[in-house]
Amino acid sequence: MDLEERKLWAKPPRKNLNRDDVGNQARCLLNQFIHDRMENEGFENPLQESNLIEPDTPTGPPMSQLEEIGRALRCIGDELDGDQRLQDLVSRIEPEDIPNTFLNVASAIVSVNLTWDIVVRFFYFAYKMAIKALDRIPLIRAIINLVINFIVDNLADWILSRGGWEAIVEYFGTPKRQAFGVLIAGVLISVGVYAWKSLGD
Repeated sequence: MDLEERKLWAKPPRKNLNRDDVGNQARCLLNQFIHDRMENEGFENPLQESNLIEPDTPTGPPMSQLEEIGRALRCIGDELDGDQRLQDLVSRIEPEDIPNTFLNVASAIVSVNLTWDIVVRFFYFAYKMAIKALDRIPLIRAIINLVINFIVDNLADWILSRGGWEAIVEYFGTPKRQAFGVLIAGVLISVGVYAWKSLGD
């Protein structure tokens, strides 16, 4: 998504959003997150957001704080980059293990009290899986679809009850919440990854 397209998204949100709207907005945010992180990490040819979706994929209603949400996501990604235990565990995952690892992490997420911290870190996990399959665009799209379907089925009602994706900006404005969330969500993802690898060893 180029700058002009992002400006079109940055409009007041529509009222009466439904779960599919939340999922479509999540797809926009996740695709932007994947592209931005690849750029920030110095990939020569970062995946373009247009390559991450199939033709005629629906888009959600515009979000009033798209750029602010993107900055919050990038900030948390930077924090989790410093979690060496998480990085070591993720490095052990082979591309063919991704679907089962994803399901294990998803199961861990639904077993705890949900917070914005956990939702955002789920995006980070999806990004780390995507860059393991850079030469396999269909697999990356499949990863994104898994994430979006999981959000629609398991997280959308919670997100709607908090006011939609824009609520991330206010939530992460509290430093204590941010620091605590990095710890909890990093541990949660680590546990999910470790459990899957233990079963496979």
